[in-house]
Amino acid sequence: MSDYTSRRISEAELSVMETLWDTGAPMTAKELQTVLKERRGWERTTVRSLLTRLQEKGSVQVDKDADVATYAPAFTKKEYGWDLAEVLIERLYNNDAKALVAELTARGVL
Repeated sequence: MSDYTSRRISEAELSVMETLWDTGAPMTAKELQTVLKERRGWERTTVRSLLTRLQEKGSVQVDKDADVATYAPAFTKKEYGWDLAEVLIERLYNNDAKALVAELTARGVL
């Protein structure tokens, strides 16, 4: 089974994760705040709160060895996407991936 339950993240937390995934390198809280201020209009306290929540969930890793802490995702975007797909298949399609594929095909997605 997927790690989705332990990795479940809110829309706001997802914005932080997407920034980390897009960058592809660890970032300081200040760097994250600069990007998220531009993208979402968030202030420092909002970014810090989200980083704390993500750290508590194990979704971000913090390197405190440097003079300034840096944050990196604990899993890839692809891994998180797979977790979501597994939950979707399990909950809505009764573990029948073929039913999901049939639905996607019927809707012209595939």
